[in-house]
Amino acid sequence: MKIRQVYIEGFGKFEDFSLNLKDGLNIVFGGNAAGKTTLANFIRYCLTGNLAKLEDYRPWYSKKFGGHLETDEGTVLFGSGAVDPEVFLFTSFLPEHVDDTLEGSQKISSLVSESYRNLFPAREMERVMNEDFSSLMEKEKMLRNEISNLEMKINEWKGKRKKVLLLMKKKKNLEEELLKSRRLLDEERGRLEEEKKRQLQSIDFHLEEVKKKLLDVEAELKELESQIVSSKNDLEEAYGLFQKLNYLKERQSQLEMEIKELEKKYNETREKMEDILKDFSCRSFEELKLRLENLRLQMNLVENEHRARMNEISSRLKRPLEEIERQMNTINERLEKIGDRMKKADRTLSVFKVLVSVFLTFSVVSAVFIFLASKNPFIYLTFAGAGGALLSIWNYFRVKEELQNLDSEFVTISSQKRELMEEKNQVLKRLKEAVGVEDIDGFETVLEKQLNSRMFEIAPFLAKYGSDPRKALENVENQIRELLMMKDSLASSLTEKRKNLEELTEYMREQEEEFRKALEKVGLESVEELLKQLELKEQLLRLEREKKDLQNTMKKLLEEKENVESMKSSQRIKELEERVNSIGRELEALEIPPLEEPYGLMEQLTKKRLEFALTEKIIENIPAFKDRVKRKYSEFVMGYTEEFSKELSRVYREFFGESMVFNVSPHLAVAVNVPQEKSVMRVLNTSALKVLALHAKDFVSRVLEIDLPLVIDNTFVDLDDGKIDLLWSKLKETARTRQVILFTSDRRLLREEPIFTL
Repeated sequence: MKIRQVYIEGFGKFEDFSLNLKDGLNIVFGGNAAGKTTLANFIRYCLTGNLAKLEDYRPWYSKKFGGHLETDEGTVLFGSGAVDPEVFLFTSFLPEHVDDTLEGSQKISSLVSESYRNLFPAREMERVMNEDFSSLMEKEKMLRNEISNLEMKINEWKGKRKKVLLLMKKKKNLEEELLKSRRLLDEERGRLEEEKKRQLQSIDFHLEEVKKKLLDVEAELKELESQIVSSKNDLEEAYGLFQKLNYLKERQSQLEMEIKELEKKYNETREKMEDILKDFSCRSFEELKLRLENLRLQMNLVENEHRARMNEISSRLKRPLEEIERQMNTINERLEKIGDRMKKADRTLSVFKVLVSVFLTFSVVSAVFIFLASKNPFIYLTFAGAGGALLSIWNYFRVKEELQNLDSEFVTISSQKRELMEEKNQVLKRLKEAVGVEDIDGFETVLEKQLNSRMFEIAPFLAKYGSDPRKALENVENQIRELLMMKDSLASSLTEKRKNLEELTEYMREQEEEFRKALEKVGLESVEELLKQLELKEQLLRLEREKKDLQNTMKKLLEEKENVESMKSSQRIKELEERVNSIGRELEALEIPPLEEPYGLMEQLTKKRLEFALTEKIIENIPAFKDRVKRKYSEFVMGYTEEFSKELSRVYREFFGESMVFNVSPHLAVAVNVPQEKSVMRVLNTSALKVLALHAKDFVSRVLEIDLPLVIDNTFVDLDDGKIDLLWSKLKETARTRQVILFTSDRRLLREEPIFTL
């Protein structure tokens, strides 16, 4: 439903009044007591036929009381009650004060729950829960009987088949065993003759080879004995001295290489130390130490100068910022006080309007009794009522003037606040131009960077040793200390290695002399002759061992030849002959009866079993399936509480920048844990409650598919600018799907031309 026109014959201060509305967002702007609430309540009463203080809106200057609404669905008469009052208040009406939307409603929650039940998934789950599955039970019983009959027939056939298979298996085993035994018997007989022949040939061949090798070995032994000139012990002694000399030469070469490596490392260390002295333009390490201490003092001096300049800038800009913050706090306090006074004055105006109505009514009633009874007391009462009405009217205009003054003062102080914000931005801008940072807290970082830059300008060579000048100085000192220690260590190692080389050279000369004497003792002139004599001695020993082994081999071969020639038969052949005869007799006595295969019965049984297993599994899972469907149904129907809670949490985080978890009861009452669960009406402030109420009405209207206009009666005057921006976005978003009628006195919401100004 969309309202096209509001026409008032007489309602409150309005008489013969009309207001045209459009689709989307409609803004009606007016100051306090301009009639915004009166218009909102007129729309409410026309749609719902329900208004608690209807008599307060009797026309002031007219006897006509009523009007109507023109909508896209037709005319809605005054108080016709076309819409359920509770549904309208819960989904489409935001009063100026905080209403009880967030305390929930049994009726609305029932409608929301019913809306969820009417969704397709819920209807499908209800159908499943009411299904009895009796056809599956009958099918299971029938399949069980059929399977039992088939199994009985197959079991009878299996008994017969088992006996036949045993006989067939026995016959097959006997035939296989008979063939195997005959084959083994033939093979065993042939193998015996072949093996006997092969063994004799092999033995004769090996005997000839052994005899030939034995003759060769004896001839070689005689030749070697004539070439050996000395005893084995003397030769081994001389050879031991030769090996010792070779080891000493290898050790000498190793020491020379180690000395060269140490000298290389020593020279590299000296070059590194000279590079550091060259970087710092020093001739000695004492001069370098003084230079490092001087750089450290310069660094401290530069740091003190920079820190003093930064402190001066900080003190010069910090005091104006503190003064601006103090003034802004004072202005904020004044704004809060003025706001409270404006609310109080607005409520006082409403009271005086009521008093004017009461006194005028009292005076009119008394005047009527004067005409009817003509008694003096009613005359006094008439004048008393008129006097009370005049006094109430005078107080009404006095309070209204005070409210206008407060509104002007509110605007003036707001302008002062904006000027202070601009002044603060100017101070911060000067701070950025002077120092390069946007706040006081960034001074230390700037100071550190400028100090490093200044020190690298004084000593650019420090950059080679680190990005931080102080750490670079420490790195230089550590490197000097390590290089000095390494130089001393390398010098000590070189001295020790050179001494070891001299001692080794002297010892080698002594061993060479002893080796020369050993060669003279065995009658040899060179190392080559010594090695040759040792080789001949080893060959002699090897040939003697080989001669002995050949003699033993010849003896064994002769014994083996005698055993083979005496072999005629074997026990294995006799066993195989007896086994073949026994199997033949057993096969002749074995008889097997005929048997037909039940392929048709087995195929039927397999199909029935598969069908029965599937049916049984389905029936077995029916209770669990119904329980799961029931739980899913309950969760689905009550899902609006979780969606509602998430919607409120998202809205609170978006408007107030804080995370809060809301608990929504089944009848839509909203609570939070702080730490015990409490209603939001007792915990949150007015601004938060109004914002949450707006989104709660929007949520319920979307769930119930309510197409009524959203009427907002000057609800959000106490929101700050940031929240007003978010509110405006929400109103524009809502206006795309339903008509929104916004009555407001807040100029911040005049972001498009109002349709009417009161």
